[in-house]
Amino acid sequence: MGGATSYPVSSRVVETAYGRVQGRQLVTKEEKCVDAFQGIPYAKPPVGQLRFQKPQPPDSWEGVLDASKFGNRAIQPSLIFIDRFTKPTPSEDCLYLNVFAPCWEPPAGGFPVMFFIHGGGFVMGEAETYGDVGICENLCTRDIVVVSIHYRLAYMGFFTTGDSTCPGNFGLWDQTEALKWVQKNIGAFGGNKDNVTVFGQSAGGASVDFLHLSPHSTNLFHKGICMAGTSEAPWAIASNLVDQCRKKAKLLGVEETDSNKLIERLRDVPADKFGVNLFTQTDKEDFIDLETTPFIDGDFLPESLDELRRKATPKPLMTGVTKEEGVFFMFGKKNNDEGFRKFVSHVLRDADNKERLEDQLRKKYINDRNLKDKQNLLRVQAEVHSDYFMNIPTLKWCKKNAENAQPVYLYTFEHFNVKTLGLGRFVFPMLDATHCLELTYLFRKSLFAPFVSTEAEHAVENNFSTAFTNFAKFGNPNGGESSGTDLPALWTPIDSQNANRNFVFQTEGGHMNEGFFEGRPADVKAMIEGSH
Repeated sequence: MGGATSYPVSSRVVETAYGRVQGRQLVTKEEKCVDAFQGIPYAKPPVGQLRFQKPQPPDSWEGVLDASKFGNRAIQPSLIFIDRFTKPTPSEDCLYLNVFAPCWEPPAGGFPVMFFIHGGGFVMGEAETYGDVGICENLCTRDIVVVSIHYRLAYMGFFTTGDSTCPGNFGLWDQTEALKWVQKNIGAFGGNKDNVTVFGQSAGGASVDFLHLSPHSTNLFHKGICMAGTSEAPWAIASNLVDQCRKKAKLLGVEETDSNKLIERLRDVPADKFGVNLFTQTDKEDFIDLETTPFIDGDFLPESLDELRRKATPKPLMTGVTKEEGVFFMFGKKNNDEGFRKFVSHVLRDADNKERLEDQLRKKYINDRNLKDKQNLLRVQAEVHSDYFMNIPTLKWCKKNAENAQPVYLYTFEHFNVKTLGLGRFVFPMLDATHCLELTYLFRKSLFAPFVSTEAEHAVENNFSTAFTNFAKFGNPNGGESSGTDLPALWTPIDSQNANRNFVFQTEGGHMNEGFFEGRPADVKAMIEGSH
């Protein structure tokens, strides 16, 4: 095994509906080969008059397209200086996807397809962060075709005037266009267009849910996995995006009451002016409210989310979180009791009887723990952040989906190896399995560091990846048999009586747990909802 440069062999040539493509062949293991086709356009470049419009199918090309490297990433500031040299160029011309496909004979109908949507708060991120060789080695060798995409982010992807001139949600329309491309072309790569699983993490997980809910996309795939993010999360959907976009336009020197004039003038603004850094958002408090997100636009999301959920095409669904998602969201926050009180106050901003409820929550989280011990204080804050941003929304999502006929599987990822944090271990206030770390065990590459190749890490990787690829193949993480499982224990789906039931991935294997974080998120959810 090795990096991409170890495999200089060209891939096979594949004929798509728009032209021929050729990438690289990444040899993995046991004489199996996987072809990687990267930087394939799935829509016309959204530039000029196509800025702030829905994506359009790509133009055809002559000859063979060089698909040997990732395409441009969406407009965004570099998070760190070295990104300018190690990642694809940010560009308005960013609507590209990647296909990683086994070279051996596919089963009848083709290989199951896993379609990945990256996270980054709807303002940052790109496919290259999650690599190519690791995907080929770990997922494709399990008889899976993997697709990853770029889509428009921040104001390029979600600017809206609140009317028909610029309805917005272009990032979601981009994802939908990429799914249409898959339906039209994936068979040429050996994939099965009738067995497509969309999975994503964080904002990518919420995107999976929005795609499931929208009448424009719900029938373009057959299973969904929302990792650490759904549309129920408080950060996932905007309530005042029109005002936020007008504020951004003003900061760019553009003020027009007429929507058409506003958009025409904004099309002349340099593209890089629309980028947003997740850590330095404009007039936003930390991660609590994201600057640009999807919103109910009357088009892609034509009704309330609850109404759309009732109408969406039922399909097998999976969701899950890490042990302490909240650690990631504590970056840069005050790690003292004042910081705790401030955050709890924000959580309860719309609640009645705030003082009484704050007292109840303090008792629930603190219990008998001595907050003079810094580690206890940090753990309490991590639990509060985890519950607010991820755990309670995940529980809401599970309860709502359990009311439909589809099976719904919930997991908790507890395994933690400090090396997977990379340099992040020096900037986070405490160390535990947090946001993004589980991705390492699918892609052998994550936001923080490359995969740590040890026997123990491979064992965790095998369990986690087996669950995901089984789900993609069969709609059941246990496997294709009606009884039994390929996992350390039988994973039972949730139901309307118990939406807390979850499979726990641990260092030593895994097991079923009837209580989601021992019932804490459910109790806190009941307290908050009872205060309204």
